[in-house]
Amino acid sequence: MKEIRLHDVKRVFASSTEQLPKNAAAVLVPLVGRDGEVHLLFQVRAKTLRSQPGEIAFPGGRIDPGEQPRAAAVRETTEELNIRETEIEIIGTLEPLVTPNRSIIYPYLGILTAEDIQPSPMEVDHIFYVALSDLLAAEPIQGEMEWRIRPGKTVPTDRLANRDAYVDRTYKTVEHFYEHEEYLIWGLTAKILRQMLRTLTQY
Repeated sequence: MKEIRLHDVKRVFASSTEQLPKNAAAVLVPLVGRDGEVHLLFQVRAKTLRSQPGEIAFPGGRIDPGEQPRAAAVRETTEELNIRETEIEIIGTLEPLVTPNRSIIYPYLGILTAEDIQPSPMEVDHIFYVALSDLLAAEPIQGEMEWRIRPGKTVPTDRLANRDAYVDRTYKTVEHFYEHEEYLIWGLTAKILRQMLRTLTQY
């Protein structure tokens, strides 16, 4: 292998640009005016999907190469809810979330003006609405979840500094579960929802 000098490293990376993580995703928290009140739209994922079938989520998905998170949130919403871009008004953002598998989710807030939304049956089983006032007044169930990490056989654990911290390591997190009729909203959807609600209560 030839010797690599500093100017070689500089040349290789000269055209590099900032990039989003490969598994990055974007979602939209949809706000809808109904009966004079603000409601949030939730969707139940199609039961035929390979990933998380039947779970409650906000519209969203993976960011395509070269795409910005905001554009991805809008695109995914149009595809899943069968609405036009002109029927979505982005009004703000929330703090990105890091998932247990270390991907990043960029959440946006948007107002939907579409009427009689008929989502794509390939992606969405059905949608439902919850009044913002009910969510603000809700007291979610709290439960502790554990994530356990165990090094594989080829990991040289005997050579790791602070070895005991990485062998059979357990992370504990508090999850919030929001109840609405027969629905249970939890996981990343609840984390995004909780962040939005906490932001609103600060004003």
